[in-house]
Amino acid sequence: MFIQEMRYSLNKLINSRSMAPSPFAIEYVETINGKFNVRSHTTDMSIVSPAYERCDMRHLAELLQWLTSRSRKILVLDIGAHIGAFTIMVGNRFRGYKDLYIMAFEPDTEKYQLLEKNIACNDLKENVESYNVYLSAEDGELGPQDLQRERREKFISYPSSFRESRSKMVSRTLDSLIGNRARDYDAIVMKIDTEGTECKILRGGSRLLESGAEIHLMVEDFIDQEIADFLEKCGAEFIVKLSPYNSWWKGKGLRVKSEK
Repeated sequence: MFIQEMRYSLNKLINSRSMAPSPFAIEYVETINGKFNVRSHTTDMSIVSPAYERCDMRHLAELLQWLTSRSRKILVLDIGAHIGAFTIMVGNRFRGYKDLYIMAFEPDTEKYQLLEKNIACNDLKENVESYNVYLSAEDGELGPQDLQRERREKFISYPSSFRESRSKMVSRTLDSLIGNRARDYDAIVMKIDTEGTECKILRGGSRLLESGAEIHLMVEDFIDQEIADFLEKCGAEFIVKLSPYNSWWKGKGLRVKSEK
């Protein structure tokens, strides 16, 4: 793990957007953040490394520490959970805080299976719900033709399990999955890393954003720069950008305008 972390850090110095796969046939690692089942010869080891997006993870921990010190009821949404690096870190670090709950969303079946295994091996099932769903702006179905159309318009990343299949995939919205639960929380901390579909997901969570809870958002914006304009129009306040990948925003009672 130490060798892979050094490889990751050096590679980022050379090319900040590149992440080389692990050369190791390793399928399980333990870090200060937790225990992880990983896929050998993939980028999984880098993603669960404590070096991965270190500045953003430190900011997240400080934000959650501030919220917990004020006895806030916190709902954490891990959207694009991959195999669970974000979920496991938060779940383990704030295990003793009873008013923090995590919902993790991962559409890719292979990654989702590892996400579930990692939640279980870290004994976090009591505080984490996981969903193998594709989040979008509305409930419905997506077919291969939708993938082809959107890829022509701009880069959109779909789960590999969907790209390799000719079947339709069910899409759900945050609002339909969460319902009125947001009213039970003082603060909602959202991490969205979905390779180009961030705006669609937020449109599907309009009731959530308008719920009145404090919204704290870490969003990947280096693939789709439109996300900054979208959040500004919703009334979100830009907080900080600590890495080339993500930006931090906050707001309360955000208003999602209808898409023209």
